[in-house]
Amino acid sequence: MNRFDSNLAISPLEQFVRDYVDAREGAWDEIEPQVYDVLLDSQMLQVAFDPEALPEHPRAQLASLGAPMIDRFLGDAQSRWNAARLYRTRLNLHPHDLESRLRRALMLPQDLTVQIESSRPLNFPQAVFWFKTSFVGDQKEEEILPLGIDLHHLRPVRHLEELLQSDRLSDVPESLLPEAHNGGLVAGYRVACRHVAPTAGALANARRRDWTTRVEKQIARMTDYYAQLRQEAREQAARDDNASARAVSRIESIDREEALRTSELRQKSAVRTQVRLLSLLLIEQPKLLIEAHLVDKNGSRGHFQMVWDSLSESMEPIDCPRCGQPTFALDMENPRGPRIQTPPVLCGKCANSSRGRGPKRS
Repeated sequence: MNRFDSNLAISPLEQFVRDYVDAREGAWDEIEPQVYDVLLDSQMLQVAFDPEALPEHPRAQLASLGAPMIDRFLGDAQSRWNAARLYRTRLNLHPHDLESRLRRALMLPQDLTVQIESSRPLNFPQAVFWFKTSFVGDQKEEEILPLGIDLHHLRPVRHLEELLQSDRLSDVPESLLPEAHNGGLVAGYRVACRHVAPTAGALANARRRDWTTRVEKQIARMTDYYAQLRQEAREQAARDDNASARAVSRIESIDREEALRTSELRQKSAVRTQVRLLSLLLIEQPKLLIEAHLVDKNGSRGHFQMVWDSLSESMEPIDCPRCGQPTFALDMENPRGPRIQTPPVLCGKCANSSRGRGPKRS
């Protein structure tokens, strides 16, 4: 048990080691800030998360991403607990005046109104993917990228940190609810890959710039060094006519060695990036599925569904069935009249593309 009552926030890596040891039914004791005695599988380890603590604790192993001990812990944790299902709890599924909230969220033409037909609570699966991104060059660095995907809409989760609050997650649901229609884990994983790729690329570019800057400084120092060697060879040849041939050979040898060393340094500055799925958490979050209609003055009724997010206590945008873009601006596609009773509901842009007008907020 921790003997320190520190107000300093611990790092995610430090929290992982604590949680990992607890899950393996081991024990840890923080003997001083960022230095631990760990008992795991009848083996006593001393772990330090602060490099400056190592001189005072020579037996301690430095815990950092890429260290053999941490790689071993991560690999074992991945093989044991790489997937899980939990339930989000303590959410309000009875919001006050739901129809007014829906009306305020939508942008409608002035001659349309909205009516709720029904609402029912369902479990909406939220898949949280943790990707391990490795950057390998003259050194190796790793970063964990979490990304949540709402499997119902197949788009990123907006409030991931709130969704993952550990005190509001349970392995049993508060109430038994059917699961909402969703695209499934495979489709969610594909969406997650598309969204994590730009982030991994940006991180790789940042490291490439940093490493290239460092290598260019090394090359500049090395160029000065070899230039000095060539100058010495020329001065020696100037003093001794018999050394001219040797000086030419010496300069050629210096040129070859400089080119070789420069090429090696530039190769080290190249960044190879690898992204792989580390673990998956499926969270069943209760939300409200709302069946509603847009109604015009002639009685035409366009049906649509909307979702009330119980976590953020707000409406979620719907995906336009024509362009696929999420939107709150809705309209009915066809000119409204007594002959068309159930026109499709589209986003305002698609519905009005042929009419040349935009939606106004009601």
